[in-house]
Amino acid sequence: MELEHFVIACLVIFFSILIYIGIQKSKKSQQNKGEQTNNIKQEKKINNQDLLIPISIYFGSQQGTAARFANQLAEEGKEYGFITTEIDLNEIEFTSEMKQGKVGIFCMATHGEGEPTDNAKKFIDWLQQPQSSLIEYKFTVFGLGNRQYEHYNKIGKLTNELLEKQKAVRCYKYGEGDANSTLEDDFIDWKKDLWNELKISLKDLKKQKPESKENSESESESETEKQKPEDDDNKKRNNINSISGSSFRLVVNDNNQEINFDQAQGQFDFQTKQFLKAKYCQVISINQLRQNVQDGSTLHIILDTGREGIEYKTAMNLGVYPENDDQQILDIANYLQENLDTIYNLELLQQNNKAKLPFPSPLSVRKILKYFVDFNGQLMKNTIIKLSKITNDEKIKDQLIHLTTEEGKKEFQQIVDIQKITIFQLIQKNNIQLNLAQFIELCPRISPRLFTIASSNIKSPQYVEIADSLLFDDLPDGTQKIGLCSQYFLNIQKKLQQGESVKVRVDFRESSFKLPDDPNKSIVMIGPGTGVAPFIGFLQERQIFLQSQLQKHNEYILYFGCKHENGDFIYKDQLREFERTNIIDQFYTAFSRDQEKKVYVQDLLNKNSQWIYNKIKEDSIVIYICGSTNMGNSVQNLIKEILIEYGNQSPQEVEDKIQNMEKLKFLIKELW
Repeated sequence: MELEHFVIACLVIFFSILIYIGIQKSKKSQQNKGEQTNNIKQEKKINNQDLLIPISIYFGSQQGTAARFANQLAEEGKEYGFITTEIDLNEIEFTSEMKQGKVGIFCMATHGEGEPTDNAKKFIDWLQQPQSSLIEYKFTVFGLGNRQYEHYNKIGKLTNELLEKQKAVRCYKYGEGDANSTLEDDFIDWKKDLWNELKISLKDLKKQKPESKENSESESESETEKQKPEDDDNKKRNNINSISGSSFRLVVNDNNQEINFDQAQGQFDFQTKQFLKAKYCQVISINQLRQNVQDGSTLHIILDTGREGIEYKTAMNLGVYPENDDQQILDIANYLQENLDTIYNLELLQQNNKAKLPFPSPLSVRKILKYFVDFNGQLMKNTIIKLSKITNDEKIKDQLIHLTTEEGKKEFQQIVDIQKITIFQLIQKNNIQLNLAQFIELCPRISPRLFTIASSNIKSPQYVEIADSLLFDDLPDGTQKIGLCSQYFLNIQKKLQQGESVKVRVDFRESSFKLPDDPNKSIVMIGPGTGVAPFIGFLQERQIFLQSQLQKHNEYILYFGCKHENGDFIYKDQLREFERTNIIDQFYTAFSRDQEKKVYVQDLLNKNSQWIYNKIKEDSIVIYICGSTNMGNSVQNLIKEILIEYGNQSPQEVEDKIQNMEKLKFLIKELW
């Protein structure tokens, strides 16, 4: 019996030793495998770094779309193994940035009547001068324009042509998109082969070692930051609010003190940067300009700029930064399980001085959603693709991706163009769970709404007046969608009626509308609807001038149109008074729906065609056109017909004449 126990004990010890040896071998094998995997990863990372090519993605943007496209290209470029940086053209020294051995992608929007955007003016001026640094500089261009405008994609084409003229070398085809209908699809189609072709065309390009090293270090820092262990308290405070693929994360701020926008510093998104430069102005009043609101609503807004010491010029453009509706903000915060009063800091994950922040911090959830997150704008396919990566539901993921494909084009048009579904509505509809940081990443920043000023700085240097025709979209389900700025002004109007004091954030921008230096030139103003706004300022200035100068040197002729004389005739009393006191020499009105046959301003112009031709022939007239693009194009076509009929000129001669009038500022347009 003792022998049997001894044998059993020996067997137990023997098998225990075997098991121990097996475990140790397994651990060592796993350790070796892990080391090999780490070595392979490290080797792969080093190889990838060797293949990385620095590419600068420049944008000329007015309302932010070109900046968004540049950001999208920067994100995609990194996925394809490039070092990409999006750059505002207004923030660089061109000669040192653009030279042989470097690569640039240009996203160039055209503003107004063939003008460069505000942040691209200096670049276009620089590009039109001989620049030896651009020889052998590699580039490609995507232009953003609108086919409704006469000078469709002028700046994109000009950038492309000037770079070629400077002997820069194309590394990918030129592309352009139409903002009137197919802009995002045009952009997607253009960039389809971009990265693969760049890998081929740039394979012999000498690598920019300092930039590669910098990028490698920043990536290494980013990885270290992501892998750094955190204690339980930190995990709770961070609220898992880091943004996948982003350069920052949200961290709860315990001091309960928000930043003053005037003291904000750092690198910010294009639109956020514009917002921070703007100033607050007191709203004096908001009143209805129409006689009735059956067919719509047009508000007259007066702002006090004098208190802020802001100066403006007659007919400049005023940019208004609208705020999101409080109820919508609350609904989104509740869905994201956020308290509106929670204050967050933005923490950079990359210390390379190139990261762009979506807003300054510390800032509350309320203010983040109110000022900086545009969740009401038109959905873009790239946003839907990003959303598909957040959901864990494979069925929903497939449905979302389908909307972005050629096969899903009709469904995309149905929900986006017709139903006008917003990003938040799409998230709710599919019950997609996400956090605040991810929601911020999905949404663009809020763009300013531009208005031509309807007052004279000579008559009212302390006050600025604008007119806003409110935007209401009738939806298939019988409801209405109100435009962001329209809703903003309606909310302010209610607050004013309740005795509250309200300020709005605004900035001022140059306009092409300026009165001629020659006092002998007659002024023809064509402005149906809210297009009449800048002419109110012109007429206010003439009123002041005529008070001290009794003799008139020229004529002021105004063409105005709307649907009904007693419906949407904005500024009716003021314009009739200008007419009665001869501030306006000739006042022509077209009320299109007040009779069986519709009448438009073009019809009234046509009746005076002989007079218009004589004035153009004598170079004694300046024609201003303000309003819708369709109206503006129709008026310009009528002017061409008048020149052909009365001047016996060929179509080409007429085109040359029109271009020369625009160049000399004898024909000035501001259309939308």
